[in-house]
Amino acid sequence: MEQILLSLDKLGFATRTQLQQIHDLGSTRNALDVLKRMGEYLQVKRHAPRNNVNVYYLNQKGRELIGSEKERKYSLETEHFLMRNDMYIYYGFPDDFQIERDVAFQSGLAKKVIRPDARFSKDGTIYFLEVDRTQNMTTNKKKIATYAELSPLITIQYKKCPIIIFYTSIAARKDTIEKLCRAAKLNVEVKTPQEIR
Repeated sequence: MEQILLSLDKLGFATRTQLQQIHDLGSTRNALDVLKRMGEYLQVKRHAPRNNVNVYYLNQKGRELIGSEKERKYSLETEHFLMRNDMYIYYGFPDDFQIERDVAFQSGLAKKVIRPDARFSKDGTIYFLEVDRTQNMTTNKKKIATYAELSPLITIQYKKCPIIIFYTSIAARKDTIEKLCRAAKLNVEVKTPQEIR
């Protein structure tokens, strides 16, 4: 039970299916049973963007039990959290999966900072995740330009060229994002929900 609460603290929100995969809860029936027994520590909301599945997050009692101060409120941004979880699962639950943390680089006298949706490593390579749910393409172009500018510094700092992952809910954007990243000479993986779920 505590591990599930800690996961929800880290991830913010999760569906039953996501928790089932992350914690190897077995059958759907067993997962629902576990979550029902944890009910006093959880908030549950129906989530329309994913066919009205239940989304779980910590209530005050759950936060107090594990000593968390991060209060979450269900909102339009919840899908963004769930998409980030999709990538956490897809890439095999990286131990160093860090969510929305600044990554600083020194460029001469200037300090440059990026804030990816998540950062993690796999097989010695650093990955930066960007979740593209409703933002306009201009925002994506700016992010790509920032990564292109910082890529040499990232490579020096991590001793290896990074991989930028764009996870987009709009399948038609995949080719555009790939072309923009390749033109900027970035190593990129662009995923859509249809490819990974």
